[in-house]
Amino acid sequence: MTYARHELPDDAATLPQLPFWVTSGHTETLEDVAFRSGAALSHLHLVLSREDVHQSLLRARLALKAATVTSKLEGRLAREADIRGAYHLTPPGEARGPDGDLLAFWRASVRVRPNRIGEIADLVGAEFAGDVGV
Repeated sequence: MTYARHELPDDAATLPQLPFWVTSGHTETLEDVAFRSGAALSHLHLVLSREDVHQSLLRARLALKAATVTSKLEGRLAREADIRGAYHLTPPGEARGPDGDLLAFWRASVRVRPNRIGEIADLVGAEFAGDVGV
């Protein structure tokens, strides 16, 4: 079976550009840094909400990156391929192991919408559910 590759446009003219005031100059105060960070996040939102960006693939990729970083923070040396294998290659009903469980957690968390407090409370568990609304 062959799959057709979807090529994203590589033309820089079609992508919205960051305003020059976001990237130029030397920031000196915390207010400047906060303002420019907000402007950059706003621009990132515009780019990622385009129709040609496949949202579910982006979420899966971000979940894998988060699982890899979390695994390293916990002291394990798992690579992305190891974590992906632990998640996808484990038969149904079998234990995935800590790295597979990490990826399962992050894949569930990227599907949660921030405005749904109940979903976030269910994700973090009863122990931390009281801290979600804070």
